[in-house]
Amino acid sequence: MATPPGTGSVQLRPKLSELAATISANAKIVEDYLESKGLPYPSFAADGPSNFPIPQTPETEEIHDARQALLTASKHIYDLATGPNEYLRWLVWNYNDVSTLHVIVSFEIPKIVPLEGDISYAEIGEKCKVPELKIRQVLRLAMVNRLFYEPRHGYVAHTAASRLLREDPLMLNWVSYNTDDLAPASLKVVDALKQFPDSGETSDTAFALANNNESLFQFLGARPERAKRFGQAMSAFSTGQGYAVEHLVNGYNWGKLPKDATVVDVGGATGFVCVELAKAHSDFKFIVEDKVKAQLELGESTLDPALKPRFSYLVHDFFTEQPVKGADVYLIRWCMHNWSDKYAATMIKSLVPALKSGSKVIINELALPEPGKSNPWEERRIRTLDMVMMMCLNALEREEGDWKRLFAEADPRFKFESCTQPPGCLMNIVEATFVDE
Repeated sequence: MATPPGTGSVQLRPKLSELAATISANAKIVEDYLESKGLPYPSFAADGPSNFPIPQTPETEEIHDARQALLTASKHIYDLATGPNEYLRWLVWNYNDVSTLHVIVSFEIPKIVPLEGDISYAEIGEKCKVPELKIRQVLRLAMVNRLFYEPRHGYVAHTAASRLLREDPLMLNWVSYNTDDLAPASLKVVDALKQFPDSGETSDTAFALANNNESLFQFLGARPERAKRFGQAMSAFSTGQGYAVEHLVNGYNWGKLPKDATVVDVGGATGFVCVELAKAHSDFKFIVEDKVKAQLELGESTLDPALKPRFSYLVHDFFTEQPVKGADVYLIRWCMHNWSDKYAATMIKSLVPALKSGSKVIINELALPEPGKSNPWEERRIRTLDMVMMMCLNALEREEGDWKRLFAEADPRFKFESCTQPPGCLMNIVEATFVDE
């Protein structure tokens, strides 16, 4: 397998021929695997697979390494062959891609275009009550991003990506949430940095400046339909490859805990993470905590009756003192990245009065890699997420050193154990043990 230039270290002078060789070698590895397993071939066509067709399992790890090498080299060769002048000139126009998506989902164009066959720009314009020429302007730009295509002059048909916006409500909500709620906030980042450079408050953000000084939580709380869409958008984001709960279940050595260990899921929503842990560890007991009572009630009402003897549910605000004393594990998953260091530290400190010597705090979130150490596609995803957290909540994604510092500042009795990333997972498992001797 060829190694992609730029992986593991920032390389400023890659050669086009070497990048091309890397692309060729790794494309063959991926293509051979697809053909040997009879898997559907990736395609832009409407009947193409919605996800990359090779499942992410331990058995396919080498194939996905080849795929990542292919993606990395492809990005490098595109950027290198473009050149910095032309690259910057068009990079700044990327907001037009978001704008076309906004038009497409707002006017429900994926539903207007039939799954089979095509439809004219004139008919789309008539249904949208928008002039044909303006619809044509929007869609022909979208088409360069593989959203729809023009099978014959003046007519529009679906691609795999546009079909997804028609058939997958989670993806539709993810796109519409970003275009409606986040894109306007992105234009206020400079204002927020100038007005509130040192703030860690959710009210002092670009999002608040774009929404009449309402924080994201206030905004969603006052708009149930937007809140519902937000929840579905987050489901689309967090259930994708690399975020599945199975990585936490299989990627941490739960067997080193007492056989009948008690796990407290802090901010656990419905308790869906603990349900998966319970299936794998038949003697563990679980206490699911959340501030939102409705989430707990939903989890309890849908829980498998066979698991109910090992589950309990408790309304709790994780910024206040932890009421469950002496548990073996306090698990926090996808909560702390919503908050600045000020509040993240409070979250950890609130656990301390409840901890016994040997209690573990396990955090399942991102630990940002060093710059340039990941492939550029993965790094772009996590750096973008980091920016969104600042823009919306004055929060952040953290590096391993940040996690170490938070535990050290919360209480010197914490022993930082590890920060690991299971294979195929985009999240990390951060572990600290409370040692009170």
